[in-house]
Amino acid sequence: MGPFFKHALAAFCAFYALAATHVSYAEESHPLAVIVSSNPETAVIQQLNPRDLAPVYWKKKQYWQGGARIRPVNLHAEHPLRIYFSKVILDSVPSEQGDYWNGLYFHGTTPPYSVQSEEAVLRYVSITKGAIGYVDACNLDDRVKPLLWIDANSVSNNKPALRCQP
Repeated sequence: MGPFFKHALAAFCAFYALAATHVSYAEESHPLAVIVSSNPETAVIQQLNPRDLAPVYWKKKQYWQGGARIRPVNLHAEHPLRIYFSKVILDSVPSEQGDYWNGLYFHGTTPPYSVQSEEAVLRYVSITKGAIGYVDACNLDDRVKPLLWIDANSVSNNKPALRCQP
């Protein structure tokens, strides 16, 4: 086997391994639930129109009706749920959003708060007034209330069928 063939084979294997780890979240997992706190003291909304979700995460809408500041939270930029959420809701992936946020930074607008895990999203949303986040729908618990569902690349107020493993 010549050196060119070995390098080409190694490159192909590396590409295949990388591609296999980035399979679309929607193809292999559960719907996402867009959540707020279940505690009436920290949850300032009880419903949300699906078309209002993108402006919340682009920080074009910064206050809930009633005046409370919206506190969106994201998973870290490489998290598969964040990538899926960004593709469906923001029509881009996190790596493509840097210029947008850099431009707003000089006007005093920062990106949504970012955390490392779904548990961190659940904790943040459950205790932060005006917070909104998203998690795998099978990871919901009584600390939060789902307002919207993201499934099959669309957003809905209707709960989809969940096939969660116990």
